[in-house]
Amino acid sequence: MHSDAHLSTARAEVSGSGRPAPVSGGARPGGVAISLDADADAPTRARHAAAAALVSWPTDRRDAVLLVISELVTNAVRHGSCDRRDRVALSIRRRSGATRVEVTDSRARDGVVEERHGRADGQRSGWGLPIVAQLTDRWGVERGPGRTCVWCEIDDL
Repeated sequence: MHSDAHLSTARAEVSGSGRPAPVSGGARPGGVAISLDADADAPTRARHAAAAALVSWPTDRRDAVLLVISELVTNAVRHGSCDRRDRVALSIRRRSGATRVEVTDSRARDGVVEERHGRADGQRSGWGLPIVAQLTDRWGVERGPGRTCVWCEIDDL
């Protein structure tokens, strides 16, 4: 990331209709925080919100982060949500020397988040976390009561 690149600040709750809804609390300094319905449109809505926050980033880095966000939100919807009332939260914020992306599902499921290697030719799923590992500098998982957060960090250039 170039030194003049920054994150725009936004905070919104987005429903399936794509319209912002009121959210308590304020914006995160230097970042974005949104809450999405855990549905098939969540990855698209997350990418659109993130693209606006990353508008000043170099195109190749912005595109890589948007792909990572899409993969993480898709995983949260597919593996972390059980019904339409579940939520997925996206947070992007600056940290010392890096940008941190967090995707949190509102309902933790029993199971293991694992990076898989050696995908078979023609396999259509299971590529999300290997993509995240390839395009970011660090990633991990934090679990808490009723939630799972998968995070990654992208170091400044």
